[in-house]
Amino acid sequence: MKAFLITCFCIGAMAFANAQTDTVKIKVDENTPENAYNKGLEFFKAKNYTEAINEFGKAITLKADFEKAYYNRGLAYAEQSKLNEAMADYNKSIELNPQADYSFFSRGEANSQLEKKAEAYTDYTKATEINVKHADAWYRRGVIDYEAKEYTKAVDDYTKAIEAKPDYAYAFNDRASAKLELGKTDEAIDDYKKAIAAAPSMPFSHNNLGSAYRKIKNYTAAIETYTKAIELKKDYYIAYNNRGTAKLENGDFKGALLDFTKAIELKNDYAFAYNNRASANYKKQDYQSAVNDCNKAISLNANYGEAYLNRGISKEMIKDFKGACEDFKKANSLGIERAKQYFDVCE
Repeated sequence: MKAFLITCFCIGAMAFANAQTDTVKIKVDENTPENAYNKGLEFFKAKNYTEAINEFGKAITLKADFEKAYYNRGLAYAEQSKLNEAMADYNKSIELNPQADYSFFSRGEANSQLEKKAEAYTDYTKATEINVKHADAWYRRGVIDYEAKEYTKAVDDYTKAIEAKPDYAYAFNDRASAKLELGKTDEAIDDYKKAIAAAPSMPFSHNNLGSAYRKIKNYTAAIETYTKAIELKKDYYIAYNNRGTAKLENGDFKGALLDFTKAIELKNDYAFAYNNRASANYKKQDYQSAVNDCNKAISLNANYGEAYLNRGISKEMIKDFKGACEDFKKANSLGIERAKQYFDVCE
């Protein structure tokens, strides 16, 4: 989430509005903090952050309390991933203007990147206290709530973001995901649709809507929606994997195999797709191929409990009972409780 550059500092724009044509022109001194600041803005917009930092620094040298120059220099430092320098400038901006909601927000962004979630949350909160319509601050606070599995709080924050910005597609999408975690699937579907209405070209919203449909076993709608996500993003391996899962659950084993294989072609280290393709191969009674796919999934993730379970089931079908037993025990040790029901092969 990018912070917003505070734009042109236009000094004296109306100073000579009533001047007569024969008035002697006064040469404007270009060595002013405002001119340096405006040059900094131009460099920033051109993504020349080093020169932007230099010009904002000149403005500050000429005017030590130039709050917006500190703020925008902080943004330029952040673009260079110099977060400590950015933090120092945001702090100075806040010191000079305690009502600078934009500086609290940007400091929150820097804290988030530094993995200081508690400090970021406090900064986003302060930004919303100063400006209740700061949609991005509400949204970013919601993200932290979601990551902490505080889904009800996340829904509340995303709602505040949407109240401040009614077409906030990201907030609709993420509120839907939080509602899905709360078991409110119908409401989640409605929010995903609103996200899509606000931003039709966001492929992940279509993908997420497909997963919500799959949750209620509406496989036709799920497959159609995943297909839309793929149309928007041709290399969307996650959507291929998810569409394959919907086809698998709907009994289309051949179609599922094609989708899992495509996901693997797009991302050859995608352990989930190998494990899922193993399931499709198992359904087609191609047990050795299922074992091979599980082998690959496990080689990519040595702690993939589901893959050990699936490999054990497939090994049992090709009468490798010793190998099956070892896999069931490994799956159970990795937290797959249902692996215990297969322990009879170990007797």
